[in-house]
Amino acid sequence: MAGRSARALGYGMLDRDHLTKHLLQLAQRVGVEKVTMRALALEAGTSASSVYYHVAGKDELLDLLIEAVVNSIEVPTRGDWEARLVTLYLNAWRALVSVRGVAALLQQRPHTAAAANMDRSTRSILSEAALPKREFAAAYALLYVHLLGSVELEHHRAEPGTRRAETVFRDGLRIILNGVRHA
Repeated sequence: MAGRSARALGYGMLDRDHLTKHLLQLAQRVGVEKVTMRALALEAGTSASSVYYHVAGKDELLDLLIEAVVNSIEVPTRGDWEARLVTLYLNAWRALVSVRGVAALLQQRPHTAAAANMDRSTRSILSEAALPKREFAAAYALLYVHLLGSVELEHHRAEPGTRRAETVFRDGLRIILNGVRHA
């Protein structure tokens, strides 16, 4: 695998923030499947043993990646509940599409702090629709499935990154939310 090496770090310069920044860059370039401790070390300009000092192993590395991706999703604070959900989910789609394989990873390892915060934000905004409990649960699940499924589809397209894919995702959100409004 061709990798990029950051400039070698001076003693004491390596920390989790530095690793996280380079982990996200690496994952955006090569995808989740090719993220390894050695690849991260090369990307961050350090040794694998130094990475292991800050990250215990592959499981923690994957959780750190989820945190980095999900923390990059901006939660809107203005607009009505529907406009905020559309913006939130478009922001989430863009962040997740930037890292091939992260949607599958979220399905396997959804219990990080950032994922829990995203979940709370979604539930909080959606609660403003004042849906009965059963419809709320269905709408929440449908939004989540639409997000992760759309990201996975985009990652498997012959020509990923087209503007049309985002438009199709947005149209799907609007159809779902139209159903929520009329529930």
